[in-house]
Amino acid sequence: MDLNWSDIKSETMSIDDYLNIFKEKTEIIKNYENYKPKTKHLEHIKEFIAKKHIELKILAMGAKWCHDCAEQVPHMTKIVKELGTEYIEMKTLYGIKVNAFRKEGEILWDKRHSPPEAVDPKFNLIAIPTFFIFKDNENIGRIIEHPKRFSTLERDLCNILRKCF
Repeated sequence: MDLNWSDIKSETMSIDDYLNIFKEKTEIIKNYENYKPKTKHLEHIKEFIAKKHIELKILAMGAKWCHDCAEQVPHMTKIVKELGTEYIEMKTLYGIKVNAFRKEGEILWDKRHSPPEAVDPKFNLIAIPTFFIFKDNENIGRIIEHPKRFSTLERDLCNILRKCF
């Protein structure tokens, strides 16, 4: 099943909206302000975008209640802000709720109280946060919950771009 940027139907937040909405949530602001993305990886990302003339889009799916979201979404937000290019866009989709009464084999997310994307098989959301990476309109990869072991979000993003080219 191909996932496209146009499959996102729910209302999302821009980076600035996200930072403004959560400006009172100390943990999120501290995680944003204290994160120092690795410059060499940011430079590699900029090179990919410039050389290939691509539009890179990132969708962060998560929830207010999620500790990993409060850590990783501000980090990705900082990465995108520091890239500072018109060729990259990030949107955040929050409101995902766990189905505490699910039966074995049922999906983790509450169908009635989560955005439809959380339960859409195209998204195959297995943990939050999940960062879906799109080149132009097409999904080219994702980062689930946190960077790979001994890695960073910006390095994982570089690796996703390398695989595509």
